[in-house]
Amino acid sequence: MSLLAVASVAAPAQAQTSEPAYNAINLNSAWSQDIKGQGMTIAVIDQGLNLQHEYFRDQVVDGICVYVARNSLRCPNGTKLQTGIAAASQRIENGALVEAEDHGNMVAGILAGNPNNFAPGGVAPLAKILMANTDMQPSSVVTALNYIYDKRQTHNIVAVSMSFGILGLTSRADLLNCNTNPVYSQVRQALKRLRDVGVMPFAAAGNGYYLNSAESWAPTCLDEAVSVGSTDTKGNVAVYNTMSSKVELLAPEYPISAGTFGYGTSSGTSAAAPMVAASFALMRQQFPQLSAETVLAGMKSAGKKIDDIIRKGIPMVDIAATQSLLTSLQAGTPAQDPAKKITIGTFNGYIAIYTKGYEGRRLTAKVAGKWLKVDPIQLVPGKSYSLVKRNTGAGFLVNVEVFIDGVSLQSATTRTK
Repeated sequence: MSLLAVASVAAPAQAQTSEPAYNAINLNSAWSQDIKGQGMTIAVIDQGLNLQHEYFRDQVVDGICVYVARNSLRCPNGTKLQTGIAAASQRIENGALVEAEDHGNMVAGILAGNPNNFAPGGVAPLAKILMANTDMQPSSVVTALNYIYDKRQTHNIVAVSMSFGILGLTSRADLLNCNTNPVYSQVRQALKRLRDVGVMPFAAAGNGYYLNSAESWAPTCLDEAVSVGSTDTKGNVAVYNTMSSKVELLAPEYPISAGTFGYGTSSGTSAAAPMVAASFALMRQQFPQLSAETVLAGMKSAGKKIDDIIRKGIPMVDIAATQSLLTSLQAGTPAQDPAKKITIGTFNGYIAIYTKGYEGRRLTAKVAGKWLKVDPIQLVPGKSYSLVKRNTGAGFLVNVEVFIDGVSLQSATTRTK
């Protein structure tokens, strides 16, 4: 991040009229309707942030700090584990913030910074932040994810933004499929648990200058995380992007955001991941009747298609187009009943569709372009849910859309295991 300005006093809360990165995703389409993240919280796993920075005044509602490595790193209270708002602080040495560790400020500012005369505010400026400050060790990340899960209802957490990489190889096979890497097994479980309850995890794709890479860095390589790449000011995939079939969405890399004390122009896929996470939060706010997976699928379907040297038609976030698509979906969707649930899962090469509360009704589903039908829906003997499966084979990205009595109620894109 290149430094632009350092403010010694708070600036008036006036948003900049134009932020090129926000214009690129048509953000004004949401802001003009006062969709700015009200009532939403976005969790961040990073280095922590400057709690006294004007960009974050009243924005942080909770935090956790966890360091497991055997070194001198400590949380703000001097221990290896701390929770609460004070735990969200970036690291302190000799009574002062470690200014160079400003990555968390950049990421959090893109999510939900306060607009002022120096910077445009976050993509979701009225959302709140739960900041997880960790040393990025697998067990630290798991602890942070589990804390986020436990606090999801208290703070209405809808997304997690992760702009870091964990590398832990146990064999050369891990280079080909990180999902089988035992080092990441608990991270996968924690991510899946969040995603299953509608808290969507977004992860930066990485800045490794790799093409068609079988990326082995977690969390972006894991099926449970939505991998996010970045575009430059010309609208192209940024040159350093780690690019593979795992990348699901793109976003600009260059919005103005916070440093430890001032402001600067962001960079890297680290900046793109919070752009997408905050955009997702806005869509969840505007379309509460739609599931998290439906909103994600809508963002990917409606996104502006960008061609890369090895991949064509990668979707970049387009708020206006997503709003249009999701509006048409929500118009025919009844309000969600908490007693009713549809879950799409995968195991042993099968897509599994579980339903609860829809007994006696008709289910149709489009799985990998083929239709299946269950009429009427019946419970699995001795269970409180129904189950229908389709064998698609393992290792494929599969689109699934589920209809009850002809109304689309759930959709997802998942990789079969």
